[in-house]
Amino acid sequence: MPRAVMSSKGQVVIPAELRRQAGIAAGDALIIEIDAASKELRMRRAETIDELAERFTRFISPGTPPLTDASAHYQTRKPRL
Repeated sequence: MPRAVMSSKGQVVIPAELRRQAGIAAGDALIIEIDAASKELRMRRAETIDELAERFTRFISPGTPPLTDASAHYQTRKPRL
């Protein structure tokens, strides 16, 4: 099982094989969560803006104009009941 050591600055080097398997590279944003009960850390690569946009485009009707002012959009929306 690969091991890593934390430096005095709190830095951890993720072994190369794990980086390859997880699909992460230098400069990628990572999300780190902790399970409060077990103190177990979980880390995953954060999605890029392009990946998020691609995932959510299926919920947008074709021909919908781009949202340029979110504040105005939410002020004119009818509240959900």
